[in-house]
Formats: sequence, structure tokens, C-alpha cells
Amino acid sequence: MDHDSTEFSEPEDAQPTWSQPTPESPSAFERPAASMGGEPPAAPGAHASAPRATRKRAVAGMAAVALVAATLASGGTTLALVASGALDRPAVTVVTAGTPASVANFDASSSSAPGGAGGSPNGAAAASNGSVVSAASKVSPAVVTIITSTSAGSAGVAGGIGSNGSGVLPGGGTKSQSAYGLPQGQVPVSLGSGVIFNANGWILTNHHVVADPGTLTVQLSDGRSFPATVYGTDTLTDLAIVKIDATGLPTATLGDSSALAIGQTVIAVGDPLGEYPGTVTSGVVSGVDRTISDSTGSLDDLIQTDAAINPGNSGGPLVDTNGTVIGIDTAIAGAAQGIGFAIPINVARPLTEQALAGAKLARPWVGIQYEALDAGLAARNGLSVDQGAWITSSGTGAAVQAGSPAAAAGLQQNDVITAVDGTKVDTSHPFVELLAAHGPGSTVTLTVRRGTTDTTVQITLGTRPATTN
Repeated sequence: MDHDSTEFSEPEDAQPTWSQPTPESPSAFERPAASMGGEPPAAPGAHASAPRATRKRAVAGMAAVALVAATLASGGTTLALVASGALDRPAVTVVTAGTPASVANFDASSSSAPGGAGGSPNGAAAASNGSVVSAASKVSPAVVTIITSTSAGSAGVAGGIGSNGSGVLPGGGTKSQSAYGLPQGQVPVSLGSGVIFNANGWILTNHHVVADPGTLTVQLSDGRSFPATVYGTDTLTDLAIVKIDATGLPTATLGDSSALAIGQTVIAVGDPLGEYPGTVTSGVVSGVDRTISDSTGSLDDLIQTDAAINPGNSGGPLVDTNGTVIGIDTAIAGAAQGIGFAIPINVARPLTEQALAGAKLARPWVGIQYEALDAGLAARNGLSVDQGAWITSSGTGAAVQAGSPAAAAGLQQNDVITAVDGTKVDTSHPFVELLAAHGPGSTVTLTVRRGTTDTTVQITLGTRPATTN
């Protein structure tokens, strides 16, 4: 729902109001960026304090499943989440900073077919320990820790940070200012992970990892630390680009997430709890095209994995057995075991390309609300196709926004977009991902089913507006 009609907002805008979890909430999606507070993480199923989380939204037409989120060290506030929904959260763009590099490591063919990256028809089961070891050794040097810090004694660190300048981590351990290489007088508030995609200091991570106010520091896998700046963020996809002033850095290769197969082996690398940099966990692709939602929108087209993702892993890479990045770890189900989520790298790739070109981060805009079709939804609504993006209102706003590119192209409510430039819209190729491959101003051809008739529509993509409705 409303995948496309939400719009950009500036990153300095106030964060949403946080709500307390309800006792009856049976599960939680947590944003696994570690808050530097004194409480240990909650055990699966427990409604206890844990690192920071985001997102809440009621699901129309079905029982809402409350998802207890994590507690912020500084404020002790939490956000209750619910599953399902469609991509309708505002997105944001930030002006560029610094001199861009020219190239990134891309591998369009790395991510694999049904047999996984190793090429075996048996998928993840065929991946040997050697392939996991090899993949981890390739990507680990490019995985970084991203620390947000503030002055000792400031309001943002009360309760979780000791007067000795140490950050008390959720796991009960501590790391000093010097251990993270922070500026003099700074203490850590929160941290996450990231991955270097260009040797000239370009890093991909989550928006929620860098959303807290404070001083940003990046610590490399070799222990060196650098001051960092946020080049730009996209809250639509919970992604951010961070820049440090360094050259000759180890890089990870960005792969292709469109060919992921259920059951193929994947590996997560990050800094869980801020205590264990370079931690490697492995699992499989448990599902694709997953959605988690909140009051302002949702994250759509997510990869689900059972590779262990913990607080502090946010922003770290999910890689295949070739060691190429196929996703960015972003969320976990806090009251379950083995349910984590990553943003497909094909969604992130356009942002990395814009950053390297010195452009503002921007997303294409069509101006519709839609739902991803399956056979059940199609049957219940009398539709003649069972895959595609069904243009329909979520109950707030028009299905086709007035003055939008969709309106100009003549799209109508109940149309089903079945292909973009000839590529079918389905679970392997969600509409949002197919759009993300194009920049604002591009013209694409949509195949549209109207009633029982197929037609093609040329549409020139707009730029997601800079103000919220």
C-alpha cells in the first residue's frame, strides 16, 4: 500500500513519537544498532529493554500483530511495531559532501541461482565450510564499526555512560573512548556496522545507524579510526552513505540480489553489541519480498534470513558464498529466533552510484498506492492476473495521486502493472526494486492489465517530492 506516494523529508526533522510496548505483544522487530546503555538485551520472547528500534503501523483487514521494539539507552523509550503492509514511508535526501570517487566494486552476476553462489543445485546444503571461510575472508576487511558519540556528561548519555568515559554495552561489557578511537572528551552513545564499497572512503550502512545526533566515527577492521560525515540518507529504504577521508581502503564487491534462491547460504558480518568486530554468522535465505511496517510507512522487498543478526549488526553486509554483498542487515524479530531482515543490494545500488557521481540521493517517483498481488488477493478482488502491482488505495489518499507522473500517463485505480521495461513484476522482481534501477527523469515502459486487456504505457519518472503530505 502507498508504495509510491510518500515523499522525502529532511533528516533533521523530529523523530516519530515513541510508544511503550504492550504486554500482549507476542513478537518484535528490532533495529540491531547497539545502544550504549547498561541493560542486557532481552531474551527471545521477553518484553525487555533492548537496543533502538523503529516503525509502527496498524494493518487494515487483519489482526494486527504487535511487535515490541528496542529500548533507547538515553531515553528508555520503545516503539511497538506490526508486520505486513506496503512501502509507504517518507524518504529523504541530503545534499552532497566532499569529493566523490569514481568507481565502486560491482559484480552483476555474483549472486546466484537456485543452487546458491556456489553453483550447487542443492542450494545452501551444498555450501562447504570452505566457501563460508573464503567468503568471510573476502568481505571482513571491508566491514566497519560506526560509532555515534557525544560529550561526556551531556544529556544524551545519562544513565548508560559512566563518568570514566566508557560506554556500557548491552551485553554488559565496556569499551573506552580510546578503544573506539573517539575524539577527546567523547563517549559512545550508539553504534552499528557498515561496509566499504569504494576504496576512497565510501561506506554503505543503515539510516537508523547514523540517525542519532552526535559525532560520527568509523573504526576500520584494522583498528584505525576516522571522523565521518553522512553524505546522504534514504529513510524510504533505511539506507545511508557515510564518507571518511581515507584512500586505499579494502572494499567489498556489491553483487546482484535479483537471483537469490530460498535456501541458499548467506553470511552476515558485523560488530554485534559493539564488542565483537568482524563477527561472522551463517545461515540461509529464508524468504524474499518480506515487509515490515510502521506508522509512517514500511520497508518492503526485504530478504529474510536465519543468519544470526544482533544489536550492532545493523548496516553490516549480508553476503553470498562468493563473498559478494547481496544485502544490508537492518532488522530482527525480537521475540523469535532466526528471523532477520536485510535490504537487497539492488535497492541500495542506485544510491551508491549517485554518491560516487557527486549527486544528491534521490528516488524515482510514480505517484501511486499499490499492493503486490498474489493468487489469493487477485481472487478476492476479481482480478484477471495474479502477479503485479495492483493500483489501489490503502484508505488514505487517492490510488493515483493528482499531478503525479502516473496521472499524466493515464494510470487508473484497479490497473495492475505487470511488467517494467519487459521485466515481469513478481516476487523475484518487486515493483519497487524494478523502479529503483531507474533515476528520476528516466522514461520507462509499463505493461498494464486493465480489466482483461493488456496495454503499454510510457511514463517519465519524477523525483520524490521534498515535503511530506
